[in-house]
Amino acid sequence: MPFLSIRQLVQRKLLNSVERCVDEALEGIVSSNGGLMLLRGQRVALRSDLHNLKGKVALISGGGSGHEPAHAGYIGRGMLSAAVAGAVFSSPPPGSILAAIMTLWQSGTSGVLLLVKNYTGDRLNFGLAVEKARALGVPVDMVVVADDCAFTTQLSKAGRRGLCGTVFIHKLAGALAEEGYPLDVIVAKVSKAVKNIGTLGVSLSACSVPGCLPTFQLLPGEMELGLGIHGEPGIKRSKMASADEVVKTMIDHMTDPSSQSHLPLKSGDRVILCVNNLGGLSCLEMAVVTRAAINYLMGQGVQVARVMSGTFMTSLEMAGMSLSLMRVDEEILRLFDSKTSAYAWPNHSSESLSGRNLYVEPTARPASAETKPEQGPFSSVARLALESICKALLQQKEELNALDRAAGDGDCGTTHALAATAIEEWMQTTTIPGRPSLLLTALAALVEEKMGGSSGALYSLFLTAAALNLREGCDGKHWAKAIQAGTEAMKRYGGAEPGDRTMLDALCPAVDELMKLSTASPGDHIAVLQAAVEKAELGAQSTCDLTAKAGRASYIASKRLTQPDPGAVAVAAILRAVFDTLKGTDHIKMEFACSHVVCNWRPESLAEGLFTTLPCGLSRKESEHPYDNRIAVIPRPIPPSTPPPVPPRRSTQKQTRPISMPPPIPPRGLEGKGQASIKANVNVVLLKVGSLVDINKASSIQSIQKPVHCGKCRAVMSSVSNSQTSTNTSTWSCEFCGNQNVLSQNELKMGRSPLWTPPGRDVLYVDEEIDTDYVNLEDMLVVFCVDISGSMSVTSEVSPGNSMRSPTYISRLQGVQEALQLALSSLLKSSPHRRVALVTFNDEVTVYGDGTGVPLSLRDWALVDYDHVREQGEKYTTPHCIAETFQCLTQRVKELREHGATALGPAALISVAMASQFAGSKVIICTDGQANIGLGQLEQESAASVYFYNQLASHAAEKGVIVSVMTFEGEDCSLADVGKLADHTGGRINRVNICTVGSEIQTALADNILATNVVATLLAPNGVYYPFEEDNHRLVREIGNVTNGMEITFQFAVKPDRAESFQRRDRVPFQLQLSFKTRDLKKVTRVITQQKRVTTSSWVWAGSLNMAVLGVHCAQLCARLTMEGRVQEAQHQLKAQQHLLKDISEQKPSPKEESIYGNWISTMSMICEDLNPDTKGNTGSTTVCEGRTLSTGLSDEAAKVVFQMKRVTSVGQREEKAALLES
Repeated sequence: MPFLSIRQLVQRKLLNSVERCVDEALEGIVSSNGGLMLLRGQRVALRSDLHNLKGKVALISGGGSGHEPAHAGYIGRGMLSAAVAGAVFSSPPPGSILAAIMTLWQSGTSGVLLLVKNYTGDRLNFGLAVEKARALGVPVDMVVVADDCAFTTQLSKAGRRGLCGTVFIHKLAGALAEEGYPLDVIVAKVSKAVKNIGTLGVSLSACSVPGCLPTFQLLPGEMELGLGIHGEPGIKRSKMASADEVVKTMIDHMTDPSSQSHLPLKSGDRVILCVNNLGGLSCLEMAVVTRAAINYLMGQGVQVARVMSGTFMTSLEMAGMSLSLMRVDEEILRLFDSKTSAYAWPNHSSESLSGRNLYVEPTARPASAETKPEQGPFSSVARLALESICKALLQQKEELNALDRAAGDGDCGTTHALAATAIEEWMQTTTIPGRPSLLLTALAALVEEKMGGSSGALYSLFLTAAALNLREGCDGKHWAKAIQAGTEAMKRYGGAEPGDRTMLDALCPAVDELMKLSTASPGDHIAVLQAAVEKAELGAQSTCDLTAKAGRASYIASKRLTQPDPGAVAVAAILRAVFDTLKGTDHIKMEFACSHVVCNWRPESLAEGLFTTLPCGLSRKESEHPYDNRIAVIPRPIPPSTPPPVPPRRSTQKQTRPISMPPPIPPRGLEGKGQASIKANVNVVLLKVGSLVDINKASSIQSIQKPVHCGKCRAVMSSVSNSQTSTNTSTWSCEFCGNQNVLSQNELKMGRSPLWTPPGRDVLYVDEEIDTDYVNLEDMLVVFCVDISGSMSVTSEVSPGNSMRSPTYISRLQGVQEALQLALSSLLKSSPHRRVALVTFNDEVTVYGDGTGVPLSLRDWALVDYDHVREQGEKYTTPHCIAETFQCLTQRVKELREHGATALGPAALISVAMASQFAGSKVIICTDGQANIGLGQLEQESAASVYFYNQLASHAAEKGVIVSVMTFEGEDCSLADVGKLADHTGGRINRVNICTVGSEIQTALADNILATNVVATLLAPNGVYYPFEEDNHRLVREIGNVTNGMEITFQFAVKPDRAESFQRRDRVPFQLQLSFKTRDLKKVTRVITQQKRVTTSSWVWAGSLNMAVLGVHCAQLCARLTMEGRVQEAQHQLKAQQHLLKDISEQKPSPKEESIYGNWISTMSMICEDLNPDTKGNTGSTTVCEGRTLSTGLSDEAAKVVFQMKRVTSVGQREEKAALLES
């Protein structure tokens, strides 16, 4: 906290002067209450009707100020006669107390009783005044109230403190005095009552005496139990808890028989409850606490006779409260209920609270005029849209609250989140109505009840009015009328108009656009909605410059309103969510590089010396198709022929047009003019598999039925499938292979057909069987596989400012040790249940495991026995969690010493075998040299070593293990081969030094598997093939492990002999079948079916190209070809892509994309040139090993870049750009 001067501290309280604040406060109390007056020259407040005290006992209380309304607030008939105030939190001087006694005695009272809280200063000063008064012949006595229940033992002679229970004594003594009881009787009765009172407080913040710093400090999220009213320390501090939990803790502590200060309380006892605000608690919180206290006491069998809830004895501005309980009988209740004129005493009911019925049943709502809701085709679309809306509102909760704090009460986001949560819960238990009018009516009632506030009322008005216009139909015309009616209802009852800085500033422009639905064709509805969303977003942004004329914001100075109106922002977000759902961007992750399938491929002989574009396994054989992927580029014709407009390129959004709104196809016959061929294939599709495998975000599309497969190509029947139904059977002609599938009606009724879904949507099929028991992510294993060979002793200079320890020169192993210590500490803090094991390798492989047992060593013959090494890893004892093994592991890491050779292969094998016990486990390998001993040794070229790393990588991927590989810069570690362990499993591949190894390990620890055993099957109609992969219309690609953000691409082409038949088709279907296992080992298949238009016109595809998809595909494909040793083919693709990028950029420049993707092309081109400087010579330096190609000329630095290029994404990750720019 920044330093504040005394003056600044004073200014934080609304006072005139620190010195006079007590006197001015007393004057304020007395001047506002006609029954009070001040004793001149003293800080003493008195009853103004002293003549009514003749013959009765007068009552005096008091103490330090800062506890208001105590004690001046309790002066009046039936309570105190006078109150003496000291300075803030200081006892009043004896002279003032004596002056009060003498003033009351001289008024004709029969005696004076002092009621004092048990604090040392109060006892001393009030006691001294009593003795002086007695010496003057005044009949006076004193009762000390000690009701604190905080301390379980008697810590000092001071005894229990006097707290809010003192107010009970004020009332009882005042009632007795008013009835005329003598002094000794009153003393006896209230002394007995004091023993039946207990109080305990809890604080959420400190208080500060005017002109002073806070009396103590509480950390955020902490509370203190049992503190005194002056901020004295309590008995313990703990984390914040709920009101119910705090109240339970307090009452249990107050009544604990083992505590010397407890209040004896048993079932059946009657009590008066006082819930006292210590000064800074809101009335809302006080009401919640009061409810909790009443419920808990009644739950313990205690009868709550009366309740006081409010501000009775404070500690300045302290946020907190105290609970006071007083056991009572009928006599005490009678005195408690007696009348008083004290202004601070509550006017409570005299009825007992126990056993009361709190609720009255509401009258039944009138039945709806419409029929019972039933599910229909509209239901699935509505569910998707509602889920998208709820997701958007929950994500923007804090943003909307922040915007609302400047203009309102800061709860706009919370209010919308309440509505979103209510809708989500409603959808889980309710059938979504198949009629829009029923759905809007149901939503209107829901937001009215759950959302509340003015926003709830406005949304309910809109939905109710809109529903009325959808009863007769739900086409575009009816939707337009409904939306307009809803908006008019909001304006009529809300009193706002566009321009008043409200949600209407976003809604009204959108409604004006949506009115076009009444005349637009169904194919144009998405375009109308898109335009409406854009108008809404512009309208929301325009509220920054508007003056509020309605709502809470209208009471705020306009110069303070510089951000958009939160209601308008929320409306724009809702419309955007609906648009994204209907357009399909939220669920369809098949992103095509072109809006159409380009099918005019020209047969042409292959360039001399180049391989065919067939799968790797077939590329050495003669192809039946003497063509490559060439397309026709047709220049724009010269006027008067006017071509259709090319869709504008928008760098901030996806460049493909909506499926339902393809660019117009030009007249046939123009394609033959001015043809020029290039080799870049624009038929590319990108899959965001990192999103597709996250089934938590796709629960709405899960089908409870099973998929129906084509008997020939295994396509799944979907919404684009056509079937003919007879009496007993249904015949489905597969849209991909043409096979006639005959299905019985019984099969369809048994739930073997998918639910109806709109074209282009996807369906999630979850197998009910699970392989093994669920394994929590926290239980997975992390294996650090560390090189401790002799080369790890090489030292490097560390700059003086580096965080690592001295000396200035440290070895690679020291850098790794430092990095491992940090990683272990981080895991202990963030994931204490995570299991961690250590494996090291040099001449031998040593398995330390979790560091608690005897290490296992493998050496000599064991290093070349694959089965033996794997068995040792699989049966190794499962490590304990890091919380239990941290000390042992850190000690093992400190003891590591470098020497010997590099048995990397066996170490990697045993590490993977250990990690394979838990799906999602990780192996992090850190090495600085080539494997030169045991399995997988790489110093000499060997087909067996290549096979070893490929086999190990496949095994790790199958078991769901992520392997990350990091090698030290300046050394040749054959990363092109070892890196396959990470490449196949989704792990990280990088080159490090002693300064960066720590951050690289931390990054590797943060990558978690989303799914394992991922297999992607892509189907297209007969006549399509997949260059470089499959000469068939069905492609199956094994992906393995998938981590967050992962993207893959496919390219396809139309065979020349089928091009003419494709051109006669308006649309062709594509289907993705993504099979995988989730983290909880569920077997899942996600099926996405989508249709694409067909074209032969370069006007169409050139105007809709998505360079992001093409750039990612080019990088991934060329990197894959390079790693397979097919360098010339990679170069051919790079040149074709470079020409395409140049041609497109001339027509529609996009500097950002050109820079990123052009950089990727340049990077890969340089690597390929280094590998194959003579592009016209032989096929490069390659070694063929059992159908696989080993690149022998790829340096570790180049291999790192190539591996990273295989994983580039359209997102443009920062580290990818940095690495590629550096290379």
